[in-house]
Amino acid sequence: MKPGNEGRPTRVGRTAAGRRAREPRRAAALAVALALAARGIAAQSLQDLSALSLEELAQIQVTSVSKRPEPLSHATAAIYVITADDIRRSGVMTLPEALRLAPNLEVARVNSQSYSISARGLNSVNASNKLLVLIDGRSVYTPFFSSVFWDQQEVMLADVERIEVISGPGGALYGANAMNGVINIITKSSADTQGGLIDAKAGDFAQRAAARWGGKLGDAGTYRGYALGFREGDTTFADGSSAMDAWRAKQAGLRTDLAALGGDVTLQGDMYENVVDAGGRRSGGNVLGRWTRRAADGSSLQVQAYYDEQKRTDLASTGGGSSDFVKTFDLQVEQLFAIGANQQLVWGAGYRSWRDEFVNTANPFVLVPQSQTLSLTNLFVQDTITLRDDLKLTLGAKFEYSTFSGWAFMPSARIGWQASARDFVWGAISRAVRPPSRLERDLTAPGIVNTSPDFKSENLIAYETGWRSQLTPEASLSVALFYNDYTDLRTTSPGPVTILPVTFGNGLEGHTYGADVWASWSPYRWWRLNPGFGILRKDFHLKPGQSDIAGTQTVLGHDPGHQVFLRSYMDLPHDMEFYVGLRQIGSLPDVNVPAYFEADVRLSWHASRNVEISLVGENLVHSRHAEASQPPIHYIPRSGYLGVRWSF
Repeated sequence: MKPGNEGRPTRVGRTAAGRRAREPRRAAALAVALALAARGIAAQSLQDLSALSLEELAQIQVTSVSKRPEPLSHATAAIYVITADDIRRSGVMTLPEALRLAPNLEVARVNSQSYSISARGLNSVNASNKLLVLIDGRSVYTPFFSSVFWDQQEVMLADVERIEVISGPGGALYGANAMNGVINIITKSSADTQGGLIDAKAGDFAQRAAARWGGKLGDAGTYRGYALGFREGDTTFADGSSAMDAWRAKQAGLRTDLAALGGDVTLQGDMYENVVDAGGRRSGGNVLGRWTRRAADGSSLQVQAYYDEQKRTDLASTGGGSSDFVKTFDLQVEQLFAIGANQQLVWGAGYRSWRDEFVNTANPFVLVPQSQTLSLTNLFVQDTITLRDDLKLTLGAKFEYSTFSGWAFMPSARIGWQASARDFVWGAISRAVRPPSRLERDLTAPGIVNTSPDFKSENLIAYETGWRSQLTPEASLSVALFYNDYTDLRTTSPGPVTILPVTFGNGLEGHTYGADVWASWSPYRWWRLNPGFGILRKDFHLKPGQSDIAGTQTVLGHDPGHQVFLRSYMDLPHDMEFYVGLRQIGSLPDVNVPAYFEADVRLSWHASRNVEISLVGENLVHSRHAEASQPPIHYIPRSGYLGVRWSF
């Protein structure tokens, strides 16, 4: 890619002559994309991708469903892909806000710093612990409470190639925590980010600046380095007073991609520091190395290792404070190869070690032991069998051993049927688990809560079916139905004689069911509409003889019964673009969070080949609104900003 092209969309023809002139280039782009995909290279890295039609976009390659490249249209799961162009055109500033673009996720902003994000329900600060998040193959959930600290997961959004979002379990491939879904964030190769980029945004609630430079290492490979900083303002409480939760952050990182050791080598790392104005600090860093060897027959071998550190410190207004320090080492090996003409096998093994240390002097709640080392060992295998030209069966299983919870077995069966040239039908049955966190096993406070050594993994058996169709050359549709059967969910059990002290148990069971639906329609070549909606229903009960003094909502979360989305992307005359994102989110039952409707708008102008100027308004319908149920409830303000992106 030539310097200066990044961030500038391929313009779509508005006349018959313009369309005819572009057809050969679009056909060539598709041919190159499919050729690269056959070699295991992501098609989304091509700058011409934004010129492809909806039919052609359905053939872009995804890897998260089966850990091998396959067309999006043939994936046997409810998977939605957020592209780099979607992220740029929407004007989002942060990774959690980018995830709002996926209609199969629940995204709720808790306050200025925190989000709760889940797929298919069970979403709140305490309940959103069943979603696995990967950034370039690095798992980012914490063993402290089996969830994600979203204020510590930052990427330079201009370097994101795509985000693959799977709603539904992925335990057979990904193991621990891939219970309700998988988010796989994939950044661009350094070869696709050559030259310089400066991206700055200034507004009334948030300010952000990022810079990146990419270059070549002779004939050996390429590199890039980046640095970013941002600030988020205060949210408010119900009475209008400031929540005093503003924070600021800085981060920097490097990546290099080389042809070495008989394959492709990637080395990358990041360091960050976040400071909360009211008292608090988050810091850490990671380093990752990956070696991949691909053969002409489509087989591949990959070895990956990473080291990650995260530290959180919070100061209490009454004195004292708490800190959590986690060190993670992870090693994975994966191999993909064919068995005859009708089978593709992928297998792998992995080992992960955490060392977690939690110190609390603000109140009596501590973990015993204060510091603990945990390990996770796994082996998985998955075989995709071509039964007929139009019918494929995928069988897989993961065996996982945790020093905390022992053995777990996570099998999966998926089938895909190409019913017609335009229609693909799939179904799946799978099992997933969510192992105990340190908080659930080791939390204690004298006379209030005892440690819970008998707390075991939560379990899920999921039943899914879906239909994906290219209705017309201008319209596509994806429908997924699910029924999730949960057992052994967490309860807060009172003591046998007195209520206190309590322990954590596995006394809750039940099911959820619903649908994830989304579509894409281009009524004109310069206009694309992406509608979507989700429906969720829940039915849970305590096991006979069990009780829960904390209330089941602490583990079940507070979920809207429906979500409705509509996103509009327009190419306007005079090198301008216009984006409108609408969302209507249902009320959260049992808490004082009503349904809300909001709109985000972005107008941009490509002043030159290298400069883009944008004006963005977020949450424009109301002056403020609440999204999450965590008390005290915070209100997110209406905001806006002016942005400038310069590539050179």
